[in-house]
Amino acid sequence: MRIIGRLLTITAVALLLGLSGMPGAGAAEDQTVRAFSAFQGEGQIMRTGPQEATYIGMFSGRFYIDTEQGPVDAGSMTCPVVVHINLKDSTQKGSGQCVFIGREGNLAYMNLTCTGVPLVGCGGDSTLTGGAGRFANVTGGGPFMIRSNLDDLTVKPDATVKAKTSGIIFWRELHYKIP
Repeated sequence: MRIIGRLLTITAVALLLGLSGMPGAGAAEDQTVRAFSAFQGEGQIMRTGPQEATYIGMFSGRFYIDTEQGPVDAGSMTCPVVVHINLKDSTQKGSGQCVFIGREGNLAYMNLTCTGVPLVGCGGDSTLTGGAGRFANVTGGGPFMIRSNLDDLTVKPDATVKAKTSGIIFWRELHYKIP
């Protein structure tokens, strides 16, 4: 009987989250969630200085909210990004603007900035800047970490190279407020 009760609870939570377009979203919401996206990226990388390369691309993937019952699909994430890579010490500095599209078409916009190194990741702050639908006036944000295989990309001294990448971005505490 306990298993059936848990399944009904999980089903009800999933249904409510799907209707809102993003877990926990509703009128006058103020919440902090754990979230992540496993993404694929396409772009170009080129040498932009004696010891610097720049990647310009687009990351996209599914966006998940991590609940006590496991990850819940909350929609999609797409982010145009620019990452500057120091070829001497492999440090990275990046920025991007993301749009999150919920199941019901609700939109949330976010700015990202980060610094880091390969394998450890590029960590920084995110800021929600508004949206559409239920997220028209959303505010919030939080620290995030992005890990990708950008350090595996080939940089040629005299050419722009098409580059595919993949990775994960995660927020341990993504706060959002809907007035």
